Amino acid sequence: MEAELIVLALVLLVAGFLSGIVAGLLGVGGGMILVPVLFQTFIFFDLPLHLQIHMAVATSMAIICFTGSLSARSHFKRGSVDMEVVKSWGGFIAFGALVGAVAARYIAPAGLKIIFAALTLSMAARMLLNKNPGEAGAARISLFVQKTLASWVGFFSALMGIGGGTLSVPLLNASGRDVLRAVGTSSVFGVFIAVPAALGFMAGGWSLPDLPPLSIGYVNLVAVSAIIPASMLAAPLGARLAHRLSKKTLNGIFAGFLIVAGTRMLLAIFI
Repeated sequence: MEAELIVLALVLLVAGFLSGIVAGLLGVGGGMILVPVLFQTFIFFDLPLHLQIHMAVATSMAIICFTGSLSARSHFKRGSVDMEVVKSWGGFIAFGALVGAVAARYIAPAGLKIIFAALTLSMAARMLLNKNPGEAGAARISLFVQKTLASWVGFFSALMGIGGGTLSVPLLNASGRDVLRAVGTSSVFGVFIAVPAALGFMAGGWSLPDLPPLSIGYVNLVAVSAIIPASMLAAPLGARLAHRLSKKTLNGIFAGFLIVAGTRMLLAIFI
C-alpha cells in the first residue's frame, strides 16, 4: 500500500507539472490533464461513485485558480494580453462559469461531452483550414455575439473542469486576435472561470454526505496541495515557450490539442 501511495504521489506531481506547461503554452487551465488523473485518483481511494467525477472537475478548477494566475501574469508581462477584450468579456465568462458550476450537479454528462467534442473538433478544423495560420481572424463576429459566446465558454468550461482556453482561444482568434494574443488573453480568462467555478462547486457540494476528509464541498484540499507546487512551477515555463514558437507552429499545436481533447470526449461516451 505504501508503494502504491508513492506511485500515486509521483503521478500527481507529474500531472501537475504537465498541466502547468500546457496552461502556459496554450492559454488553457490544464484541466484536460488534471480531470482524468484526479478521477482515477478518487477511484483509487474508493470514493463513492456519485462524488468521483464531480470532485475531479471541482478540484481541477481549484488548482487552475493558482496555475492560471501564474500563466496569466507571465503572458501579461510579455504584452500578449488584450485588456480591452478582458474588460469586455470578463464578466460574462465569470457569470457563465458560476452558473455552470452550480448546474453541474443536475446535468447529464453524456450530452455535454457530445457538445464539447463537437465544439472542439469544429474549432480545430477552422484553425487548420485558416489560410493564414496563427494570424488574426477577420473579426466577423459582432460584439453582442462575442459576449454571448463568452458566457457559454465559461459555462461549459466549468462543467468540464477546464480553464476555458480550449474554447476561448479559437473564439478570440475568430474575433480578430492572432493566436499568440488569443493564448495570452485566454490565460486571464482561465482565472475568471476557475475562481467562480471553484466557489460554486464548494457551495454546491457543501451539504453532501460521504465527502472525504479535508474537502470543502466538491473540492478536495489534499489533491490541491499535492498538485499546485508542480503546476505553478511549470506554468511560467510554458508561457516562455509560447513566445519562442512561431505563430504558425503555435496554431498547429493548439489545433492538435483540440483534436485530442475532442476525440477523447467522444471516446469517453462509449468507453
